[in-house]
Parts: sequence; C-alpha cells; structure tokens
Amino acid sequence: MREGIAQTSSPEPLGRLPSRHDLSPLEVASDQRRRMLTAAAAALEKYGYAGTTVSKVLEGAGVSRRTFYEQFADKDDCLLVAYDDAERRAWAHVVNTRTGESSGDWPQRVHVAVGAAMDFLAAEPATARLFTVEARPSPLIAERQRGAVERIAAILRPDNRGGSNSDDLPEATERTLVGNVAALVGSYVLSGATELLPSLTTQLADHLLLPYREAGAGAASVSAATRGPR
Repeated sequence: MREGIAQTSSPEPLGRLPSRHDLSPLEVASDQRRRMLTAAAAALEKYGYAGTTVSKVLEGAGVSRRTFYEQFADKDDCLLVAYDDAERRAWAHVVNTRTGESSGDWPQRVHVAVGAAMDFLAAEPATARLFTVEARPSPLIAERQRGAVERIAAILRPDNRGGSNSDDLPEATERTLVGNVAALVGSYVLSGATELLPSLTTQLADHLLLPYREAGAGAASVSAATRGPR
C-alpha cells in the first residue's frame, strides 16, 4: 500500500441523476450500479484495498447506503462485481480489436491483442488496479485473477496457435510467460505509470512469443524466456 494513502482526498462524486427524469426504475438501478462500480475502482486506486470502505464508495457514487445494500452485500461483493465487469469489458475490447485487424499470422495477432489490452488499461487507470495485487486481499478477486491468467495462457497453447514445432515445451511455460507479463504490467499500474503501458506492447508480445520463435525450442530458450521481459 502506498505511503500517505490515508491522507488522500475522497473520490470526486459521479454525477447524480436529476430529480426529474424519464428513466424507468430498472434504468435508475442500472445507472446507480454503474456509478458504484466506478466509485469502487476509484476508491481502490486512491486508498488501496484496506482503505476502501462502503462509505468511500457512497461518497464517490453519490448514492445512499440503502441503495448500496440493495445491490451489494458488502465492500468485497461490490469490488468483485467491479472486477468481473472490468474483465468482461477488457476481453470484449481485445476481441473486437483482433476482429477488426484479423489479418496477419499468429504472432501478429498476439501483438494486436497485447496492444489492445494495454490500450484498455491505459485508458482506465483506476480500473487497471482491479487486475493487480492491490485487489488480491479479496480471495474471490484473487481467484478471478488466477483464472484470467489461465485463460490467457490457454491462447498460447498449441490448439490456438495454428501448429508449432515447440509443442514439447514444459506444461507451465504459457502460465509462466503470462505471469511475467502480468507482474510487469502490475508494477507499472501500481507506480502510477499506467499511461506508459501501450509503449510496452512490442516488448511484452515478444516475451510471450520468444519460446515459439526458437526453432526446436528447448530448456535453454524456455529458461531465457521465463526470466521475464528485459
């Protein structure tokens, strides 16, 4: 957790709905939910997990305590929903970007996907905190993060890369590569340098691809890859 975190000012409240509007009760609840999820991510960014409270979410979202508990059981529940929403939007952004730039071989598609992911995180620095160790004290978020690593690693496995002469790589290779990338990206997010992530796209993609670019990749190339991005 960052020093001086307790002295940080409260998140700026999101705009409340006007007293008179044409929204249905369902639309009102949806708007309130969006504001609370945004406020939860903003509070996590400013205060860290321990400092994020229901009160901080209420201040940021501009809703009542009753409204909060109509939709969430507690702080952890709200953060978990915020994480799930962020992961869904991140995956959708990557998929849409890859669909729009579908030409190219498998390495090129990996570069496009990594670039799309970095663009998403850079555009939403508060949301990016949900994907780092900042949110890991929540067991359910930690579980979700491990699941995300597994899903990304699966994309690098033989069935998804269109054939490879490196299918004899150790089973944990993909998971290790993705873990290295996640750790580096997380360090940038936690240091407040999220806007620099797009500039790392080539470095990160090359790190993921290194073992598969080595003809007859063996233990030496795997060892070099798993030391992490240079």
